Amino acid sequence: MKKASIITLLALFFTTFSFAQSFVPALSVNGMVQSKEAYVIKNDGSKITGKITAASLTNNVLKSVSIKTADGTKMKFKAADIKQLGVKPKEFFKFEQSMTAGSIKELAGRNFEDVVDQEYVYYEQALLPGKKNKFALMQLLNPGFDHVVKVYKDPNAKQTGGLGVAGVKVTGGIDKSYLVTDTGSNRAILIEKKKYKKEGQKVIFTKCPEVFGKYYAGDKFQWKDFAEHVYVYDQLCTDK
Repeated sequence: MKKASIITLLALFFTTFSFAQSFVPALSVNGMVQSKEAYVIKNDGSKITGKITAASLTNNVLKSVSIKTADGTKMKFKAADIKQLGVKPKEFFKFEQSMTAGSIKELAGRNFEDVVDQEYVYYEQALLPGKKNKFALMQLLNPGFDHVVKVYKDPNAKQTGGLGVAGVKVTGGIDKSYLVTDTGSNRAILIEKKKYKKEGQKVIFTKCPEVFGKYYAGDKFQWKDFAEHVYVYDQLCTDK
């Protein structure tokens, strides 16, 4: 197929299909090292700012980070000693959004881009599900709309298949699981695609079920809209 035909086909694709709101994309180790700047807040509250020079993973879980400060000092931190890690990516992430329920945007009263924190990628300490007092430093996926629940990258998540047109991948797969905590607790629970329809509203969205009953009842409550559900829940149910 000629290049012009592919471009036309992709343009048609993007004007025909809408995309659900998205979480922050996962940041790779390479992305961390190439980032503009970063900071570490240690468990004792002290803050160190600089540039990441190295990061290591074990079983896809961040284990350590090395930072070089403005004065040239090099420091290495174990994940267990970090309360929060903030990384400013080289390029701002772009978020796609479209509301599946037409009046939700008006109810929320705020644009998604005005709510989400797009400047930094954050990593926070949370207890892994099923593990006694075993903490992990995990990427927060919903910064800015995390007042009720926090959604973290599941390091072991599998993905659904993406969609390609003429050999060009135009949509990526979405994770089949996430780790979620209530803002009042740092104990993470695993939420999975295969159990979401049955358990999602009972386990996560418990403060204002009427919202989901009205706008996401039955077949409208789908895994692909999980990020949108979290956003709506944050905007409409924070004070419940």
